[in-house]
Amino acid sequence: MEIKSLTKIAYQRVSNGRDQVLQKNRGYGIVTVNFKDLIFAVPLRSNLNHPNGFKTILVGKVWNGLDYSKALLVESADITQESFVLRDQKEYEKIIKNKDKIINEFAKYLTDYITFCESKNKDIPMKFKFTTLRYFHSELGVIDL
Repeated sequence: MEIKSLTKIAYQRVSNGRDQVLQKNRGYGIVTVNFKDLIFAVPLRSNLNHPNGFKTILVGKVWNGLDYSKALLVESADITQESFVLRDQKEYEKIIKNKDKIINEFAKYLTDYITFCESKNKDIPMKFKFTTLRYFHSELGVIDL
């Protein structure tokens, strides 16, 4: 599992018309998770204040980590070749050590989201309320809510 970032062109393409996609003009480290034939970029966040991700290190009173709810569907050409350098080596080591756990947790988050969409339940659970996965329904094969 490598920590990379998205190319500027990829970010512009993915964020176009999608107001909840990551903040503009800010570089994000990402890890990629393959699910079926799709590639997801799961961003690192410096303030992971919800349970829908993998927490890495505590900085003061705030957790850093991978945010499953802000994952983006990307193509392999969207990912930079250069590694994204983290401020803390311990964070990198924790991600590498927990590669399988991260992949499994993200796959569960994604399948739970797809199952929720297929249920046609209109009451959106909090863990999906602000997810960026809603922008990729056609690729995920789900009907819009």
